[in-house]
Order: sequence, then structure tokens, then C-alpha cells
Amino acid sequence: MRRLAILLCMVFLSTVCLAGFKAKTIKPKKPDQFQARVTAADVTYAADFLAREKDQKDFFYKDLISSNIVAVRLAVINRGAQEVDLQVDTIRLLAPDGAEVPAVGADIVAQAVLKGLVVSAETRRREPPVSVGTSTRDPRYDPTDPRYDPSMDPNDPRYDPNDPRNRDRRYGNDPYGGPWGRPSVDVVLNPGGGGSGGDLSRYESQLVEKDFGDKLHMSEPVLPGFTRDRFLYFSVKEKPAATQGYTLRLPPAKGRPQEVILRF
Repeated sequence: MRRLAILLCMVFLSTVCLAGFKAKTIKPKKPDQFQARVTAADVTYAADFLAREKDQKDFFYKDLISSNIVAVRLAVINRGAQEVDLQVDTIRLLAPDGAEVPAVGADIVAQAVLKGLVVSAETRRREPPVSVGTSTRDPRYDPTDPRYDPSMDPNDPRYDPNDPRNRDRRYGNDPYGGPWGRPSVDVVLNPGGGGSGGDLSRYESQLVEKDFGDKLHMSEPVLPGFTRDRFLYFSVKEKPAATQGYTLRLPPAKGRPQEVILRF
């Protein structure tokens, strides 16, 4: 009886841990069903701009727009005789006013969506897609922030070096769990933002992060006769009123002698 009770408990815990996460597959569709498409050198590029909550939830665990993130679904259908370099880092999304929309990595997207954070971005081309601005501070060290904790601010006389949280922080184990202080990034996660946070297990969080990563385009070439249909993530200042006017630009590369422009 005891063994049965333990078994039932394990089944219940597994169900609870995985109840919130539902992996969604990408169903293939024909090129003419996409919002924009271009064929060049026997390669067809087709794309959808996903800015609406409903459209995003068709593919992801939760909507992204609550965290100021949009996704572009890009299908590369290679019917040519040579491989096509995708070179994801060089792909650019331009807003209707011509401004570049910053790219966001899958890990940033997952972190924002899981914790209900808002992503804001200031990017410079040819630098890593995400970086923390110089004004970004941990709220625990900012006296103007209601979450300020003087015992954790080295600049405050009340700083307590013996506080276990300060010891953990020195060794890279921050119990606060915030994204502050991450090197080499240019997107800032704002914990005061909107979105719907969830009390997810660590295992479930890993599943969500893996799902976003698996659905992200990679830079590896698309071989002849193959199709790659995945997503690119971008950070917007606010929800776009419409997708019309946005442009996705793929610069020349191996298997793509001319720049490919997809207009939504």
C-alpha cells in the first residue's frame, strides 16, 4: 500500500510540473500561404510577422508580445543545387520608419516569458544582439527603487558583508534570481513590466527554454532539397499597431547572390 501511495504521489507531481508547459509543433505550409515570399536562385524565402498574442500562442508556450517581443517565422525552401548560408546574425528586421528592430536570443525570450518581464532594447549593429546599458542597476542597490536593500549595497554604511546573500552573490549564486550584471548583453529585462509570471518548476522552465531554443533559426547552411522553417525573435518598444510596413532583409551570402527583401 505504501509503495502504491508513493507511486501515485510521483505521478501527481509529474503532472503538476508539466501541466503548464505544452510544446507546440510547427505545421508546414505552402509558400503562398505566408504573408511575404520571394524566390531567388531556386530558393524560396517565405515569412510571417507574428505580433498578435493569438498568433504567437499558436506556436509558443505563452504569448511574447506581453514582454515586448515579436517573432518572425522564416521558411527557407532550397530547391537549388547548392547549400544556402542563412547567417542569422546578419538578418535585419526594419520597422516602417526604417529603424532596425533589435534581435533577441532564445534564452532572453524564455527568461522574459517565464518571469513575466518586459524586454527593452537599445542596440548597435555589428555588436552582440543584446547588451545591458550603463544605467542598468540591480534594484537592490538603487536607493530610488522600493526594492532597495541597504544591507546589500556596498556603497551604503549599512552594508553587511556577512549577509549570506552577499556571500552567494560574490560566488555567482544570486538568490534574487535577477538578470542584472550579465556581461556582453544589450537587452534589459525590466522586472517592473507586464506579462503573466508563473510559479514553474525548474524542470518545466528548462523545457520552455529548450523549446524556444529549438524553434530558433540556426546559422548552419540549408542543404539542397531541404527546408528550414523556424523563428527569429525581436524586441519592440511597444506592440505594433499593424505588421504592414515591416521589412526583413537577408544580405547576400553563399547560395544567395543578391539581397533578399521580404516586405510585410
